[in-house]
Amino acid sequence: MKAFHLYKERLKQERKYQWKNTKAIIDWTILVYIVLTLVFVAAMIYDMFPSLITLLKGSPYGLSLFVIYYLAWTGTIRIFYQQADSYFFVHRKDLLKGLKKWGILASTGLNAIKAGLIATLTYLMMEAVNPSMLPLVEWVVYYSVLFLFITILGRVIDFHWSGWKRKGVYFILFLLIGFLTYMTIHIGLWYIAIAILLIGTVLFYVIYWRVESFSLDMADNEITRQKYVGMIFYASEYVHVPRASERTKPLFFGQSQRIFEDRRPHSALTELFFKYLLRNSRHIFSYLQIIGITIAVMGYLPLWVTLGLFMAFFFFLKEWLNIVYEELVGHPFLNMHKGKKLIQGHYQELVTRWLYYPAVGLVGLVLIFNTLFHFLMR
Repeated sequence: MKAFHLYKERLKQERKYQWKNTKAIIDWTILVYIVLTLVFVAAMIYDMFPSLITLLKGSPYGLSLFVIYYLAWTGTIRIFYQQADSYFFVHRKDLLKGLKKWGILASTGLNAIKAGLIATLTYLMMEAVNPSMLPLVEWVVYYSVLFLFITILGRVIDFHWSGWKRKGVYFILFLLIGFLTYMTIHIGLWYIAIAILLIGTVLFYVIYWRVESFSLDMADNEITRQKYVGMIFYASEYVHVPRASERTKPLFFGQSQRIFEDRRPHSALTELFFKYLLRNSRHIFSYLQIIGITIAVMGYLPLWVTLGLFMAFFFFLKEWLNIVYEELVGHPFLNMHKGKKLIQGHYQELVTRWLYYPAVGLVGLVLIFNTLFHFLMR
């Protein structure tokens, strides 16, 4: 067996696996509704395109560049390693090396196509907002190389660091590369920047090719393989899938101190909900991100769009808190008490209001100030 044939077989298995998952949840009626929704959204975007360009012209130019730069961090490299490969190919290291080689080549090709499309579309958008700001060829080549450089750099970082150290390194490099990207666009050092990024990309590809990264690649492949299955389970109200946290100790209430003196059932459940949410950094950051991004975007949108955004926030935050609540009461221990004294149907509103009303009030206050500022400045 050759490595290329093994790669094709793994790719075929992956497609069959994902197709079976897709058929398990989507029938022809759902597919028709999805197609109709996409057609409706495309028609709406086409009809609102002049208004969208006008909206982008009113937004800061740097904000558009930041969003485009952030998209450069979405590349992936997938190696179709499986856990049993370490036993089956113990005497065929050439197959593992070959599988890694074809995985790198295929991922690089897909990333290059993705980067080229993003660069071309963003160039057309930026050209409509601010004509003659970016040269077409230099921008497409620079962004494509930047995309590949960041993708392979991420693999090297994942191999050498983990946990909070990895997040710290990512944050520092995100700021540093972002600053260099801004200076490249501002000064126009396209050819020098492209040459440096090309050298760095080749260097990191050689490093990644030579290191023994079987465990990392195998784990990432399994996460990617199960990603869509996990999305199906998370979207289902009948399946409880607890999300893992990297922390070994909670951020708050490590000794489980009492929050409410009132020990009625709904108060006890509210206290449990607070601790469940605050002890997981994912919940804390998601809650703050929803509020922070909504408030930040409100400052750059027209008043009528801001009103629509507030209504969307009104329902979206409620739904998000309900999902967190369902994760809590979906625990097997609490699930035994559903419908009983401890957990009743109307408790969901009593529990989630403690986080819902302050957030809606804060965003509503920002909306009021934006409305007053809009009419006072006319």
